[in-house]
Amino acid sequence: MSPKTATILIVDDDGATLTSLGGFLELEGYGVETAMNGREALDKLARIPPPALILLDLKMPVMDGWEFLSERSRDRASRAVPIVLLSGLPFIPNAPGVVDFLSKPIHPPRLLECVRRFCGDPARGGRKVPAGRPTSRT
Repeated sequence: MSPKTATILIVDDDGATLTSLGGFLELEGYGVETAMNGREALDKLARIPPPALILLDLKMPVMDGWEFLSERSRDRASRAVPIVLLSGLPFIPNAPGVVDFLSKPIHPPRLLECVRRFCGDPARGGRKVPAGRPTSRT
């Protein structure tokens, strides 16, 4: 694999979302790992180096996002990884480790701004990019 600024774990039960978000972020220079539910994400976190960021859907079969957050909080290595929630829900309460929220459908410019804020910008040598404006919280 070529050098990447950061690896991002995308957790969503929709294959099209995984493909589109993952492909977009790879084109921007990020490494991407994917999981179709919270259980698969926990299994992956046990096998790979901690990612720089987790993009987490809330409504998934097998293990939803809320269960994932609860389980992940018990793992010292992964609980330090910031999480951005992805959801069509209008309101998301605060949860440990959650640093931001993006409303579905995800708009690529807003996603990229959020990822660059927490993971840096490959085009700028991996330096983090200050937020130009807050990401969606609606």
